[in-house]
Amino acid sequence: MGYVLQIVLAVFLFVCSTEAFGRRVGGLQYIDQEDDDIQNLARFAVDEINKKSNDYFRAKLVEVRQAQSQVVSGILYHMNITIWDTVCSKIEFVTDLKDCKFNNQEKKQRCSVNLWVVPWDNVKSLEDYHCTPESDKVSETFPFYQEFEDFRKKYERPYEKNSDEYVKRYYLFSDNMERVRVLNENERGTATYGATKFADLHPDEFKKMYTGLKVPAKSSSHSDMKQAKIPDGPTPASFDWRTLGAVTKVKNQEQCGSCWAFSTTGNIEGQWKIKKGKLVSLSEQQLVDCDKIDEGCDGGLPSDAYKETIRMGGLETEGEYPYKAEDEKCELNKKDIRVYINGSVNITSDETKMTTWLANNGPISIGINAAMMQFYFGGVAHPFKLFCNPQSLDHGVLIVGYGTKPGILWGENPYWIVKNSWGPDWGVQGYYLVYRGDGVCGLNTMCTSSVVN
Repeated sequence: MGYVLQIVLAVFLFVCSTEAFGRRVGGLQYIDQEDDDIQNLARFAVDEINKKSNDYFRAKLVEVRQAQSQVVSGILYHMNITIWDTVCSKIEFVTDLKDCKFNNQEKKQRCSVNLWVVPWDNVKSLEDYHCTPESDKVSETFPFYQEFEDFRKKYERPYEKNSDEYVKRYYLFSDNMERVRVLNENERGTATYGATKFADLHPDEFKKMYTGLKVPAKSSSHSDMKQAKIPDGPTPASFDWRTLGAVTKVKNQEQCGSCWAFSTTGNIEGQWKIKKGKLVSLSEQQLVDCDKIDEGCDGGLPSDAYKETIRMGGLETEGEYPYKAEDEKCELNKKDIRVYINGSVNITSDETKMTTWLANNGPISIGINAAMMQFYFGGVAHPFKLFCNPQSLDHGVLIVGYGTKPGILWGENPYWIVKNSWGPDWGVQGYYLVYRGDGVCGLNTMCTSSVVN
């Protein structure tokens, strides 16, 4: 959907929907910086900057770091962009800046730009801009300097003051704190966002290192699974498998895209406890090393991991096959297998029915878009779909329960209790509380479970 239609639709929803209660007319609205129309507007802004600047060389766009819009008799776009001079001079005839290589002798510039667009009059202009070269050193006068220093000390980051890595991480941190501000301003639930232990990572870097759900482009392999039967009868208003001893402690996948393995073992641990009466912490490393369908630290799917668990005859315990957070040679010893499964099922995407299934059968393995989780501190998260596309699942986690908390403005917030695999020093002691009933971040689109007879 183009940016014009998005804005028109947003204004309509603002007027007509109770969701917009409390949001002011003309307020800033976050836009996905990867949107093609935003990228084109950013390139237009760079062209205008080239015309206005006295630089000999032409600059071109490196990235759009932030993008927001404001509807006031047109659309005012606020963007934070990075530009870099090329080797193409202004006196040369160049039809496309894509053909111009970056000038490695020059520094990148970080620019704040305001673009005025009136789509119905075909008006587009650069209202103002401010660019500053990226510095080789960071001083106390820089925005978020003290916050970054506090973060660096809290999480014992090894990079030394004003080293290349320090400067790089500072700029990433400052961009992320701008994102945090936008997230907090637009949160519909009670969640808060801030400088988590991932606050100095680029979102792409974070996704590569700490997620790992690898969903097929056209169809998910869970579609050929047997459909789960939803029990009849009343469902409890709240439920938590942790209180019944069916959930192991929060684990840490570290810098390995093995979330799919943790989601799988978490589900099987719950099923084994419920059916066999014993809670056993299972080996994710066995799946990382020995699963021939999935790709270890490069990602995988619980639906495939169930099949591989059956092929291998079951799983060893965490103690017998400990986690190493890297791909290694398979060292499966079938004599040490302690837990097996008999099959797997695909659970409904209806969240009401999901509560019924969970309360009667156990924790549910799910896929989710983890974009909002990078900066999650606590509270019930209920972001707009714009912040985490429900069709772009990239992280495997485990729903272990559900409940309801009071809302900020009115009513109540029904929520899921989601066990994550980033250690207990993230979120709510390792858990993510996320709004229940709105398909938040696609959490209801890949719900599966193993079967233990």
